[in-house]
Amino acid sequence: MRIEQAVLDVAAGSRDELETISVLADAVQARRTTAARLIETLDGRSRIAQREFLRGVLEDVGQGACSVLEHGYLTRVERPHGLPVAQRQLRASSRGPIFRDVAYSRFDTYVELDGRLFHDTARAHDADLERDLDAAVSGGIDLRVGWGQVFGRACSTAHKIGSVLNRRGWRGSTLLCSQCDDGTVRYGAATG
Repeated sequence: MRIEQAVLDVAAGSRDELETISVLADAVQARRTTAARLIETLDGRSRIAQREFLRGVLEDVGQGACSVLEHGYLTRVERPHGLPVAQRQLRASSRGPIFRDVAYSRFDTYVELDGRLFHDTARAHDADLERDLDAAVSGGIDLRVGWGQVFGRACSTAHKIGSVLNRRGWRGSTLLCSQCDDGTVRYGAATG
């Protein structure tokens, strides 16, 4: 059995959406396969559970939403609230190659999605802090967002990020999604 078939079988049989996303994102992140090969394999299968959901996740993973948290940010924070479309996994370099999780480059604003409760090493934590300082020196800003902001407070997070983007030149407005509480959450230029 090819890896793509196995990954799709495991993803389609997952207990919930987060596990499905994790299976797909982890396979691509580990470079065992690509989102494009998984989509091609998915298209070649006549029967599979959750076909449309799998395809949507794979398209997002193919565009750089390479973890459950990154996918959650895209589908719970950015898209439903009308934030500008960001670049994902943007390669940058201050002292060696780094990748920006979410880059609103026009506004020198970067969202770093921090899914770990603790860093693997002190060196990894130090590298994150150095990246934040480098962004500030160059006039940019790094916003650190974690699980609670994405999965617990997505609407509030979106409106806060929209407010930061407004102060940095974005002329758009954050939208109220179907989950926003009665329209009372407002930051910056957010409108209903």
